[in-house]
Amino acid sequence: MKIKLQMRKHHNKLFYGKYRYKNVFDMPWAGILYPTTNENLQEMIDGTHRDTLHLNKMFWKVDSKVVKLAKFIKENRDSMQFRLQQHKAIFYSDKGLASKLVCDFWEYWKGSTTVNPNAKKLDKNIIVCSRLPHGFFKYQVHLKKDAHKYLSYNAKQNLWNFLIRNTNDCLVSSKAMISFLTNKDKQCFQGYFYVTDAKMLTPIYMMAGKSIDKVIKFEKVKNASN
Repeated sequence: MKIKLQMRKHHNKLFYGKYRYKNVFDMPWAGILYPTTNENLQEMIDGTHRDTLHLNKMFWKVDSKVVKLAKFIKENRDSMQFRLQQHKAIFYSDKGLASKLVCDFWEYWKGSTTVNPNAKKLDKNIIVCSRLPHGFFKYQVHLKKDAHKYLSYNAKQNLWNFLIRNTNDCLVSSKAMISFLTNKDKQCFQGYFYVTDAKMLTPIYMMAGKSIDKVIKFEKVKNASN
């Protein structure tokens, strides 16, 4: 049985001929930013847009999330392509910006598509059990012994911040992993952490893909021997 991920291969064709990652967000309010010129976005950020009072009376307000997206687009428009549709916001970018997008707008994120062939690694290691680890975690992510060679200080910090920010869906119980991710130990002596579902794996793989040794999936069944 294979793991069905929301991050999947896209026929080996780069988006717009240059981008590996496509991220889709449920942002029905994003259309309030039209037209997405730098001038219009800056007025939204400053609160000086001439239509702001009118827009505030509509279904969506120019609030903190709108300003946050306006800033993101204005600061990164040269490094990505994007489309703001009726209910969805779609962004095409490289790995670094894709990771930042998912982290910054996690609550609106719906899924990702990538041409990265390393995503196939997540199809391995399925364990049948009668009880999921700690009651509800379906995946155990193991880092390589030499993960420190692949994770920069910033990447490690981003991964740690993501894990502790999503404590309902992530658990780091390995002391070795905690020491490594918090920079108490410079080297990684293996270790692992848990996540609840496949959706959580996608941003983790974006942030730490090359440092991942294996991902174990736990399948809960009745009368399992484990």
